[in-house]
Amino acid sequence: MVTISSNFDGGSIECVDVSDPGAIRLNLKTDPDAEESYWFFFRLAGARGTKCRLRIDNAGDAWRLAERKGTEIPGPWQDYRACASYDLQNWFRVPTEYRGGSLKMSLTPQSDAVYFASFPAYSAERHAQFIARAAASPDAVLQVLGQTCDGNDIDMLRIGTPAEGRKVCWIVGRQHPSETMGEWFVQGFAERLIDADDFLARRLLGKAVFYVVPCMNPDGARRGNTRRNGGNLDLNRAWVEPSRDKSPEVFFVREMMHRTGVDFFMDVHGDEELPYVFLGGPLEVPSLTDRMRQNFYAFEKALTTANPDYKTGYAYPGGPPPTADLRMAWNYVGETFGCLSILVEQPFKDCEHAPDEEKGWSAERSRRLGAASLVALNAVLDDLR
Repeated sequence: MVTISSNFDGGSIECVDVSDPGAIRLNLKTDPDAEESYWFFFRLAGARGTKCRLRIDNAGDAWRLAERKGTEIPGPWQDYRACASYDLQNWFRVPTEYRGGSLKMSLTPQSDAVYFASFPAYSAERHAQFIARAAASPDAVLQVLGQTCDGNDIDMLRIGTPAEGRKVCWIVGRQHPSETMGEWFVQGFAERLIDADDFLARRLLGKAVFYVVPCMNPDGARRGNTRRNGGNLDLNRAWVEPSRDKSPEVFFVREMMHRTGVDFFMDVHGDEELPYVFLGGPLEVPSLTDRMRQNFYAFEKALTTANPDYKTGYAYPGGPPPTADLRMAWNYVGETFGCLSILVEQPFKDCEHAPDEEKGWSAERSRRLGAASLVALNAVLDDLR
């Protein structure tokens, strides 16, 4: 018997009809108290060797789709291909078509279990394994900043030793739980930092201390939400007045930032619509200085050399807003601390200037971009203050 299930960590889908493997009907789930739906992650079982066609009927209601109509910003399903995996380790793209408000995927499974997801999943178990490996490094200290609404730990790694004259660098990922590429990126960043044989990492740790929060939204990640946390809030709209009850993740991270100060900050996300990596800098905040602007452009230039998956000239259509929304992390931190503050956005789709037919934009590419960002940081570190 063919079945669809999502009752596992991060799972999310509603099964409408699975009686015919050639016409499986599904629906995206919507975040509680919101109209945000995009993330899907589910298992198809019992269909080895059977040609399966799966249709998500309500894909036309996906996050921000309606407000993008009539603009130059592509819809989230345009030129998109869903991800699939037999072992939750190796992911590949499957034929996908969006038409008439429905997202259609097709695959003839080679196994009795195959997983489908918007992007390669990053489970709580994988998070725990990564944190355990990192915390075993002599350069790293694990600190639990507090608990979430659901009682999950807010994990932070301090890599390096605070000392007078050393820069203070912060990186956070996955404020929006569906944007798993954010945590893949942060893992690559941190793994390189703790590599005892990496001379660049040794140099950076001699000049800076790093505060790393790989997953800002463990509640939403476990629940399978698209953007909301356990308090049903968008964390990246909570930085001006975070609530200890409803947005404890931002409350505790922000509190720690004010203790340590911040010289450099990266907030790592994923973008459902645009087929490339793009960066945002602190270019609209009221306290913008020439040094902040120049450091951002220098960081961009160095990153293009370190990893050509990033290419300048790919900006957000329509340009940045005229004023910075300080509720958003990179704007709040840039304005509050007068520092180089960077938003990183990675695609759910393939990268149009460096396509990969098999995997598209992938977890591996996210990790390597995270590692390469240390090269870009090295280019500006001495000039941050």
